[in-house]
Amino acid sequence: MNWFKWLLAAVVGLLAVTVFYLLVLFDLNDFKAEITQKVEQQTGRQLHIAGDIGWTVYPSLGVSLSDVTLSNPEGFVPEQMLEVSTLVAAVALMPLLNKDLQIQQLHLDGVTVNLVTAKNGRTSMDGLTSDQAVASAPAETTAPVSAPGSQQLQLEDVSIRNLQLNMITEGSPTQSLTLKSLNLTDFKANEWAPLDFELLVKSDPTQLNLKGSAQLQLSNNNQLVQLKDFVLDTEFQGLPLKQLVLETDLKLALDKKQLDWQWQKLELDDIKGSGQLAVNYAKQAVIKLDLKLDEVDTAVYMAENTSTTEAEAASNTEPDLTALRQFDLDLKLAVKTLKVSGLHTENLQLELSNKAGLVQIQNASADLYDGKVVAKATLDARKTPVSYSFNKQLSGLALRPMLIDGADIDLLSGTAKLSIEAKGHSLLPEQLKKNLLANGSFEITDGSLYGVNIAQMIRNAKATLKNEAQSTDNTEQKTDFSSLTGSFNLTDGVLTNPDLKMAAPLLRLAGKGSANLLTEALDYQLSTALVNTSKGQGGKEKDDLAGVEIPLKISGTMQEPKYSLDTKALFETQLKDKVETQKDKLKNKLLEKLGGL
Repeated sequence: MNWFKWLLAAVVGLLAVTVFYLLVLFDLNDFKAEITQKVEQQTGRQLHIAGDIGWTVYPSLGVSLSDVTLSNPEGFVPEQMLEVSTLVAAVALMPLLNKDLQIQQLHLDGVTVNLVTAKNGRTSMDGLTSDQAVASAPAETTAPVSAPGSQQLQLEDVSIRNLQLNMITEGSPTQSLTLKSLNLTDFKANEWAPLDFELLVKSDPTQLNLKGSAQLQLSNNNQLVQLKDFVLDTEFQGLPLKQLVLETDLKLALDKKQLDWQWQKLELDDIKGSGQLAVNYAKQAVIKLDLKLDEVDTAVYMAENTSTTEAEAASNTEPDLTALRQFDLDLKLAVKTLKVSGLHTENLQLELSNKAGLVQIQNASADLYDGKVVAKATLDARKTPVSYSFNKQLSGLALRPMLIDGADIDLLSGTAKLSIEAKGHSLLPEQLKKNLLANGSFEITDGSLYGVNIAQMIRNAKATLKNEAQSTDNTEQKTDFSSLTGSFNLTDGVLTNPDLKMAAPLLRLAGKGSANLLTEALDYQLSTALVNTSKGQGGKEKDDLAGVEIPLKISGTMQEPKYSLDTKALFETQLKDKVETQKDKLKNKLLEKLGGL
C-alpha cells in the first residue's frame, strides 16, 4: 500500500504545484495585449482592459475584471458600445465536474451598453456575429439530450448594480433601461429563493421606476419559473398615470410557452381591483384577461392628455390598428362604478374578444341613471380603414341628469327608452360623424321640454293680436308632457326625425325635423294643437284656447335652441274665427227677422 500512498502524495503535490504556478507565476494580465488584438482582428472593435484581471482556481473557478470598454463601430456616437466598471464571477470547481453549475458569486457594477442604429441601417451589433461561420459549420450528430435534472443550477450570491441599456436610433429620442439593483441569494433548483430588483425605464418624456420583490423558484428541468409573493411598485412620470402597485403570483412554463399571472391586489392610482392574465405564445399569442375593478374615473387621465387628444383630432391619418391582427384576446371586465366623459355608470359587465383583428363585444351591460343599457359591437381591423357596427338598447333612463353630465345640455327630462343600430367606417373624429349610418327609435314619458313654455308662448301671441296685456306669469320656462316619441335615422352627419309626437296635458305636438351633428344646428317644423283645457300649466278656460293650431319652429343649436311661433298663421286663424263669428251673428239676425214675418 506504500506505493499507493506515494502515488496519491505525488498527485496532490502535482496539483499543488499546478495551482501555485497558475495563481502565483501565471498572470492573465500578461495576455491583455493578445486578447485586445484578437478582438480587434475578429470584430474591428477596440477592447480596452484598464484594470487588473484577477482569477482563482480552487475551490472555485473565478475571474474578476475592472474598467473594461468595447468600442462601437467607427463613426458611431457614443464611441463605446460596452463599459464595465466591475465584474466578478466564480463557480464551484468540483460540482462543475459533475455537471452541477453552482455560481458562488456573480457581481456586476457600473455596466453601460449603448446599442446604436444609424440612419443608414447600420447597428452596434454589426460584425459581432458571424452567420457565415454558422452556415459553413459541418453537420454534427445530435448529442443525446440529458435527462431532466442531470444539470443542476445553483446561485449562492448574485448582485447587479447600475446596469444601463441605451437604445439609440439616430434622429429619435434615446430609450434607456437601467437595472439599478438586482439581488438573488441561496438559489437552488426547485427551491424558493428571495429576489429583489429596481428598474428604471426612460423614453422622453416618459419615465417608469419599478421596484419589485418576490420568492423565485426554478424547476429541476429549468422549464418552469415561478414567482410567489411578487410585489411590484411602479411610478410613472410624464404620463397621466402616477403609480401602479401589484401583489401577484406568476408562473411561466417555458416548454408550454404559457404565462399565468394572478393579481390578488391591483392599485392604479385611486383604482383598486384584482384580476388574472394568461398568455400562450406557442404560435400567435392568445391572451385571456379577467379584471374586476371598484371605482374608475377617466376624467383625471383625459384632462391631463388634452394636448394629445387635440393632436389626434387634427390628424388626417387613420389610427394604426394592425397590431390587433397579431394576437387573440378574450377579455372579461367588471367595474362597480365607472365615470367616462362625465357620465356615471354602475355594475358594468363587459365581454370582449379579438380574433386576429376582428374585435367583438358579445355582451356589455350597465346600470345607467336609474335605467339599464345593453349593447353589442363589432370592430373589424383586418382592413384599413376599419369598419364597425353596434346596437344598443336603453330603458328606464333618467334623461335630464344624463344629458347634463354627458353633454352639458339641459333640454329634456323624463324616463327614456332608446333603441339604436349603427354601422360605419373610419375612426377619424370628423369621419366618425360623417360616415356613421344609424337608425332607431325613442320614447320619453312623464318629462319636460326645458327652455320654452309653448302654452304661454301661444297665449302671449294671441294677447298681442288682441292688443291685450301679455302674461307676466313667472312660471318656469318648460313644457310638460306625458309622452314624447319618434324614430330617427343618421346619414352624412345629419340626424333626421320624421315623426316627432308629443302628448301633454295642455297640447298636442307633431312634426319633423333634423339635427346636424357636425354643426349642432337644429331645424324642426312642428305643429301644436291645444286641447280642450289649458288648466294645469297656467292656462285659462277651455273656450278661450281650445282648437287653436299653430306652427312652431325650433332652430339654433343643441346648446342654445330657439323657439318661434308662426304669428302670421295665428293671425289668419284669429281672423278666420272673427269672420265666422260675424257670419254667425248676421245669420242669427236674419233668421230673427225672417221669423218675425
